[in-house]
Amino acid sequence: MHESQENSQESSTITGRAQRDGNVRGSVRDDLDLLRAEVARLRRESRTSRLLAMLASTGLVFGLFAMAAPDVARVVQTKRLEIVDDSGRVTMVATSSPQGGRLDLWNAAGANTARIGSNDSGGDLILWSKDGGSAISAYAQQNGGRIEIGMPGNRIAGVVEAGPLGGRLSLANQAGNPVVGAASFEDGGALRIASRDNKDAALLRATTDGGSLDLVAPTGVAMARLRAAEAGGEFDLAARTGTQRVTASANEREALVVALSDAGASKLESSARGPSVDLLSRESTRVASLEANAGGGALVCRSGSGSSVASIGANPTLSKGGLVQVYNDAQETVFAAAVNAEGAGRVALGTAAGNATLVAESGKDDGGSLSLNRGGRRALTFLASSNGGLLNLFSSTGTPLVIAGAAEDASGGVIAIRSGDGRDLVRVGVDEKGSGNVTLFNKDASERKTVAGPR
Repeated sequence: MHESQENSQESSTITGRAQRDGNVRGSVRDDLDLLRAEVARLRRESRTSRLLAMLASTGLVFGLFAMAAPDVARVVQTKRLEIVDDSGRVTMVATSSPQGGRLDLWNAAGANTARIGSNDSGGDLILWSKDGGSAISAYAQQNGGRIEIGMPGNRIAGVVEAGPLGGRLSLANQAGNPVVGAASFEDGGALRIASRDNKDAALLRATTDGGSLDLVAPTGVAMARLRAAEAGGEFDLAARTGTQRVTASANEREALVVALSDAGASKLESSARGPSVDLLSRESTRVASLEANAGGGALVCRSGSGSSVASIGANPTLSKGGLVQVYNDAQETVFAAAVNAEGAGRVALGTAAGNATLVAESGKDDGGSLSLNRGGRRALTFLASSNGGLLNLFSSTGTPLVIAGAAEDASGGVIAIRSGDGRDLVRVGVDEKGSGNVTLFNKDASERKTVAGPR
């Protein structure tokens, strides 16, 4: 009010002066002076205002530093706390449930995507997909924790949890059936693989001796088993009915494989005695064997009672060569074909007692022989020699009594009759001129008499 009155008085002074002087130029100069004075006044007021503002600001700063800290609320209590975005949409809610506290989160599309809360055993965490399906769930439970991984259709694809004996794992297929499972037990761990309809297919387990693997058919029958035993490894194969068909085992001393059928079995074995292969009858009697001997390998065929009836293989009495033998019920050799000591062939026929009665044998380079024996001694021998054939007749003691063959000192044949002690008593042959003759000797062969044919 005071400032308006001063402005009104100054305006009246300017108007009176212009009328009094009547000089337009003087009036303009006066107006310019007044304007200059007004500008100077405004400048002074501006500096004063800035100074006052500065002082006020300084006082405010000092006042803030000097002001005591305001009271802060130590506890804020509410039933429900909501956090909203710039559009007013709720993005987070903190509330309580009968089990304790709970925190929920929403995405920009308004879907509830996460929840953390309390349960009777502890805490839990749930994550949902944008479509509302459960993606991950984690729970505290009595034995520890549990984590579930979801898949479309609100089905659980995987579970990891703590069990009473340790950890457990389960994986499900699209149908929700647990097709893979793993768990810990007192002896170790176990792994289960199931078919699409949740039937056991493979079981891998730890045992007190090591590990075991079972392969199971859709019928529930374990068709293959591999396990560690106390002495070594074991392996079994079964038919769909569960009947055992193949079994194998190994230890420090031997390895054994047995293939079974309704008609019999076969056995492959390697032990300190050497390797062998056996064919067994329905009654588990060995009917054929392939085994090692001192000379090499041999195949032995047996009767239904297990007695050997034939064998073929390396000759155990010779460093080289093969041997074929046929046995009677008394296990005596009644036929044999082998390599003799000279490396040539030898065939023998034996009696019921196993004594050779007929022996045919080849020589080392050329020729051969045929012998008829009795009581283990030769009775008759046919021999192919360098100058022809030779026939020997022997006594019961094995002494040659009659010798017939080609003569060595003449062209023709010769027959010699000997005494029991091997001395020539009669000789019938061809002389050097081609005539026949007969020579007779006394008992000690010191004298002789020759009868020659006409010349």
